[in-house]
Amino acid sequence: MIRITYALLFGAYFGMIQTAYFFGLEILLTAAYTSFVTATLAWIGGAIAGLFLPDGQGTAQSSTSPAGPLVVGPLIGWHVAGLAAYYITSALLFSFPYNFAILPFCLPLIMVSGAQTGHFFRVNQPFFPTTAQLFLWENNGFIIGWLAGFTGFVVFGIQFLRFGPAALGLALAPLIFLRARSARVEQKEPTGEERAPHPS
Repeated sequence: MIRITYALLFGAYFGMIQTAYFFGLEILLTAAYTSFVTATLAWIGGAIAGLFLPDGQGTAQSSTSPAGPLVVGPLIGWHVAGLAAYYITSALLFSFPYNFAILPFCLPLIMVSGAQTGHFFRVNQPFFPTTAQLFLWENNGFIIGWLAGFTGFVVFGIQFLRFGPAALGLALAPLIFLRARSARVEQKEPTGEERAPHPS
C-alpha cells in the first residue's frame, strides 16, 4: 500500500510544481503560447534525461530485473535539486519580469525539475509488478496535482507560487525514507516458492 501512496503523492507533487512553473511563466514572462510550450518541452526533455540518471546501485534496472535496494541518497538529492531549480526560476521571474533574456536560464532549470520525474520512474519501476501500474498511480496523482495547483493559484494567487511547491515538497521528503524502509521489508518477504514446503 505504501508504494501506491508514494507514487500517487509524488505524482501530485510533480503535477503541482509543473503547474506552478506554467503560471509563473504565464504571469511574469508572457501569456502567449510560448510559456506553455517552454514549460512542457523542457519538462519532457528533463524527464527523458532522468530515465538515464544513476539509480545509486550502479546497475541498470529493467522490468524483468529484481528490485535492488531503494537508495535514499539519489532520491533526496534529486528531490532537493528539483525544488531548488523551481525556486531559482521563480526568483529570476520575479526579479526580471517580462524579460525574455532570462528564458535560456529558465529552460535548463525546468529540465532539472523534470529530471526528477524520470529518475523517479527509473528507481521505482522494479518495485511494481508492471511499469503500467507505476505509471497509472503516478499519472493519477499528476492529474490531482494539476487540479490542486490550478485551485491553489485561483484561491491564493501569487502566494501559491511562492509557498505551494515548497510546502508539498518538504512534506513529502520524509516519505522517501519511509518508502525506502518499506522496500527493504518487501525484499525480505519470502516468495511463493520459498513458502511452499519441499517434498520429502
